[in-house]
Amino acid sequence: MSTEADMASTMPATAPPDRADEQRAADRELFARLEAGSFEEGPHLGMLRDRIWTYGWKVLRSWMKDGTIIARCREHQVYFAAPYTEVEEIMRRADVREDIAIDCLDKAIPFYLSNCLPQWEPRGGRNLTSFFIPIALRFFRDAYRKWATGHRRRMREVLGELIPVYDAEWETWDLAPPPGPEQQTVLRETLGLILAKASMEERAVCEAMLATGATQEQIAQQLGTTRKTVERRLARVRRRARKLAAAGLIVVPSVSSAVTR
Repeated sequence: MSTEADMASTMPATAPPDRADEQRAADRELFARLEAGSFEEGPHLGMLRDRIWTYGWKVLRSWMKDGTIIARCREHQVYFAAPYTEVEEIMRRADVREDIAIDCLDKAIPFYLSNCLPQWEPRGGRNLTSFFIPIALRFFRDAYRKWATGHRRRMREVLGELIPVYDAEWETWDLAPPPGPEQQTVLRETLGLILAKASMEERAVCEAMLATGATQEQIAQQLGTTRKTVERRLARVRRRARKLAAAGLIVVPSVSSAVTR
């Protein structure tokens, strides 16, 4: 049985020539019937809708899982900012991939059937499903942004008054903490150095740990992720802390209390 990872190799460009020719011939026949019916709702349109949904569902989830979805969008001139930490979150979480795919397809398929299907060229190289993918990727951008808005809101709820801001490339984060008594402590100074180039997700884990003393499992639930993800983010922070300690920029005991609980 095919898996999500297998679907990237099922695109029409890699299909055997004879199979691709057969598919295009079948699509020409279907298109002729749809055109004769003025593309109005009916069994043929319903059959195509189901086929496109199944195809789009598998392909989009596959590209999200292997992390190639952003590159696929760019190939079709669909550009948007996507931090690597959010791409990693999508790669790790099947529930997020499913939510984004459903939101995307719910909007992309009606638009495709109403506005794009009549423009399909029967003598062209793409079949009716591969013709849908560039349209789906434009709606993927909107679905991704909708998910990312909620994800970032949860991060900010954990970070409190610390406002994370993307840089021009949307790949790293700068943090400008407001002045306050807590920032005068050695721990805060140390943690500030450690988190100077950390991602928003890494900061959220550390802030949750310091503010409430929560366990990794509790932090995972609070952030809507998994304990393994929390552990991975903490491991990155610890590696950064060890490098700063080795360079003599921070005190080792503070590093331990800041990031190893």
